[in-house]
Amino acid sequence: MPQSVPCQVEASWQRSLNYGLQRDDDSQPWVASGQLKEARAENTWISRLADPLLARLHPELASHPSIMVLSDASGLVLETHGNSDFLHKAQRYALSPGNLWGEHARGTNAIGTALALQQHCEVSGGEHYLSRNAGLFCSASPVFRPDGLIAGVLDLSTPAHAPRPDAAAIVRRAVCQIEHAWTTSAAGTQRWLLSLHADAALPGSDGELLFIVEDNVLLGANRLAMKEFALLPGHFGSTAISTLLPQIALTGGTTRTVACNQLHYTLRQTPPARRYPGRGIAAPQAVADPQKAKALRVLNAGIALCVTGETGCGKEHLSRELHASSQWRTGPFVAINCAALPENLIESELFGYAPGAFTGASPRGYSGKLCEANGGVLFLDEIGDMPLTLQTRLLRVLQEKKVTPLGASTSRDVNFALICATHQDLVARAATGAFREDLLYRIQEYQLRMPPLREWPDRDAFILKLWHDLGAAKRRLTLSEGVVSELASRPWPGNVRQLLSQLRVLMALADDGEYITLADLPENAPMPARSEEIAIAEAQGNMSLAARKLGISRSTLYRRREKRQPV
Repeated sequence: MPQSVPCQVEASWQRSLNYGLQRDDDSQPWVASGQLKEARAENTWISRLADPLLARLHPELASHPSIMVLSDASGLVLETHGNSDFLHKAQRYALSPGNLWGEHARGTNAIGTALALQQHCEVSGGEHYLSRNAGLFCSASPVFRPDGLIAGVLDLSTPAHAPRPDAAAIVRRAVCQIEHAWTTSAAGTQRWLLSLHADAALPGSDGELLFIVEDNVLLGANRLAMKEFALLPGHFGSTAISTLLPQIALTGGTTRTVACNQLHYTLRQTPPARRYPGRGIAAPQAVADPQKAKALRVLNAGIALCVTGETGCGKEHLSRELHASSQWRTGPFVAINCAALPENLIESELFGYAPGAFTGASPRGYSGKLCEANGGVLFLDEIGDMPLTLQTRLLRVLQEKKVTPLGASTSRDVNFALICATHQDLVARAATGAFREDLLYRIQEYQLRMPPLREWPDRDAFILKLWHDLGAAKRRLTLSEGVVSELASRPWPGNVRQLLSQLRVLMALADDGEYITLADLPENAPMPARSEEIAIAEAQGNMSLAARKLGISRSTLYRRREKRQPV
């Protein structure tokens, strides 16, 4: 380790050792293009809030060999901006989209360590744990959502021999502006937006403290306010604003500024009577807060959690929220869809393989998802589709906490929390012998059911929130009350995923400034022909064979059949 390193770097090196990383490791962990596309779709804050800001910063970035890197909350790089020459050279450091920079993947580095510490971090030259990254200087800060959870990281990287002395200032200012804009937009027109500032001339600046309030309850805040008042995610939705600021009454005009204990506060807007009631930044929610609290306690205790529910109802979204609020949040969230991978790839994807373990294997080998999840959460989606042979190996890993890659003679210790998800009845599958009963008991120590969208309360408000998150305000697009009511009344067999697709279609077809009415709704697409049932019958119930007959994946066949079930 370099001499006289900051204590946070020293602690990060120790974590890197615990992950089993070798300093001379030359591998570059990355995700497939499909996973990158999904991650970008889940992180719309980048296109809405960060990209416009980075476009304004482009001249400043282009004048120096530096790039701005944007990652999600797991350290997955989603976007890069900046000096074109250095962008090209940065490819050898794997700073392009799709690369993983969590500490579990690359050891001590600004992105991963900022996530682990949940604060600004700089890592220079040899302070990087992996020797191959010693040519970089990086300055990174996490970006916080208004509900207190980390959305991702903003990182400024330069050559180690030419660091920017203003890197920290640029990054911190940009993150502050993103968080300010996010909190302002999240308040919308249905809630109070309360700002605190030391100078009466500062309202509207990104240096003010912002609070989102509804019915006297604190629903959100920007990071500056969270730090000043020591607010945690658990405070939002349950804390009365009067307990924080008893001097302030949320009544009166639309905008006013008043002196208050050497601070000034401004009420930006008076919420009108609400047509679509709801509480919380992400309200309404599919799972009630008491159920979430129980699931979080289970996860923190290292007990396996099984989330059940129909396809598209948000099982992975909920699991990511639980990870971000748990004691495992400094570790990675590693997701794998057991139904989306061919059977012959699931084993190597999960357990990894030694160099040259089979024809076509990477000469460097692959650590596997189970090892990548060490110190964090492993999310196994559609666990019911895991082949029986792999169920046996997974059970052994869960019992022994050791992973042996394919073709390897030694095993590695792992420690992670497990969340599994399925739309199937695992008990019924175990009764037919399609799922190991002993594995079922191991992964379903606690079960949480996600209700389908048609059972959610206050679907109107949820539709409006999705519409807003898609960028409707930027394009001045408005859904009529009739459209919202019609969409809320539909059964949505594909649940949130299907609803989101419908809203994207509406947005793509609309002109800027348009008021969207029932006449603009596309006709419901007909369900595919029932040829799947014929193929399944011909294959005598063998779903893999039936899928091959139809020329589709097995997961697609399962989804089509599920949509046919009566609602």
